[in-house]
Amino acid sequence: MQVSRPFPTNPKFGGLCLPRIVLVAVLACALLVAAPSFAARGGKPGKGGGGGGSSCKIVDGTDVAIYIGTGTGASSRLWAEALIDFWKTGARAPGSATALNAGGTTWAGQADIQYATLNLSEFNACTADDLAKAALFFMPGGSAYEIQDSLGSSGKAALTSFLDQGGHYVGMCAGGYYAAAGYYWKGDDGAPVDNCKDQFCRYGITGTFSYDTATRDFTRHEWNGTSYHSDLLGYGPLSDVYVEGPIEEIAGPWRADSNPNHPYDSHRVYTNDGLMPSLRVIYWGGATENYIHTPTSTWGGQAVEHAHFEQDPMGNQDLFFPEDRSLWALKSIETAAGGSIMVSSAHIEASLFHSAAPFNDGGMTECQQYNNYTFMVRKMSAATGLGNGSVPDYDTACSMDRLGEVKQTALLFPGGLAHATAPRIDPDGGGGGGGGDDPGDPSSGTDFEDGTLGDFQLSGDAQRPWTADSAAACVGSYGARAGHSRGVDSDSTMSVVVPEGASSATYRYSYPSALDRGDDFHVMVNGQVMKSYETGPGETCVSDSVPVQGGHTLTFRCRSGGNGETCTIDEVVFN
Repeated sequence: MQVSRPFPTNPKFGGLCLPRIVLVAVLACALLVAAPSFAARGGKPGKGGGGGGSSCKIVDGTDVAIYIGTGTGASSRLWAEALIDFWKTGARAPGSATALNAGGTTWAGQADIQYATLNLSEFNACTADDLAKAALFFMPGGSAYEIQDSLGSSGKAALTSFLDQGGHYVGMCAGGYYAAAGYYWKGDDGAPVDNCKDQFCRYGITGTFSYDTATRDFTRHEWNGTSYHSDLLGYGPLSDVYVEGPIEEIAGPWRADSNPNHPYDSHRVYTNDGLMPSLRVIYWGGATENYIHTPTSTWGGQAVEHAHFEQDPMGNQDLFFPEDRSLWALKSIETAAGGSIMVSSAHIEASLFHSAAPFNDGGMTECQQYNNYTFMVRKMSAATGLGNGSVPDYDTACSMDRLGEVKQTALLFPGGLAHATAPRIDPDGGGGGGGGDDPGDPSSGTDFEDGTLGDFQLSGDAQRPWTADSAAACVGSYGARAGHSRGVDSDSTMSVVVPEGASSATYRYSYPSALDRGDDFHVMVNGQVMKSYETGPGETCVSDSVPVQGGHTLTFRCRSGGNGETCTIDEVVFN
């Protein structure tokens, strides 16, 4: 079935139909590697560009342009088109007559979405005004170095022009590196510098530097006085932002001792979309922050986190370090021109139907891919206004189980995790800088990791009330549990005031099958019951969310009379 509904405006990311919008989704980091115009739908028109003699394939009525030229990887090019074609048709793959996720919730598509593909020469044939006719510019990636080297200063200037006109940019995986002023990378990323072939280097607009572990200093490498990476975008709020990767502790497919060898594996992320808070996505060396060499960055104080990596209970338990929420998976910032830049560390656009060894199914199911595509369509639609507010519904019955498998992180890193053990390197070469700090929870005490209820206030006269309990943990060492072995004899509630700026509260809950209609396991906001979990077969560490507002009171209530009837809550996060 097709379900379409307006996407609620996210005030932190826009949600308005903005003029001359560009979306660049640069994907893949180490991979093998005519409807009504936007102006007619409410956006401001481009300047006409190119004139009647322009050979650019982008014309009035083109909504999305997809770059498939030099620097992109074969799979990434296919993934990019598959995502945009899904937006248009709801199909498994371009040209397919079968809907993606045909056995569950499906999407009939937004038929008036029109897109065109551009190789390098076709891209170069377009002026900035030509490009401005499109609402979205989608760039699949393969290597951030090769992309910026191929597009060069003229391509950078064209994309800068888009952003100067209020355009929107989305870079996924390698696009995160390309969008920033520079990045930290372990191993060769294409720069013709021998010193960076097999060791840690910092690449940037201002220069390429290899790190000497003996001297604990960086050595600068240039070509005729020019940085090898001088054409990284580094626009506006990202003009001095450095990101880093790969994050080897996330299902590291580059590990030769993985089993199976070099698996194309999925990982779990937690999103700020309360309708589908968890997704299972592909990670292949994408850019993030706060791992080893970069600190947590607010990108000028305005960054919005849309998703972060979380400890994965399904299979190989990646991300053992407790600061798993410190690594964002999708993040955005508004520009001074009224546009925005969105960067994804994960391959949310990965397709089961455009893959080969070592990619295979990527540890995803078809409904997981459908939910990933739905998430991205919602984000793109909210940013641009394309689709007139019509977006697909999530398949909420989709299992989060992983299909792929690698060795457990602890086995891959017997000497300890790099996040915790690697020396921090500051930009000037010393050993005192870098990230790895824990930004903490949006509201203190919400993960119960200190062994207490934190900011939650306890009430009720139960003899077995809510307490922090290691047996209740879904993530980390502690969760909150009411009841323990003999149920809850009377109402027990724990409540907390919602911080300002929050619009939803996400959490994980568990309860045994013994709960029944005579029991209460409720989530309440300002005294109103929003969710009930007291019937059915029981659940273990299931993610859910409720809408909230700053100043509201969020309450978890438990009451049960039977032996073994308990309620547990963990990982409460305000978004």
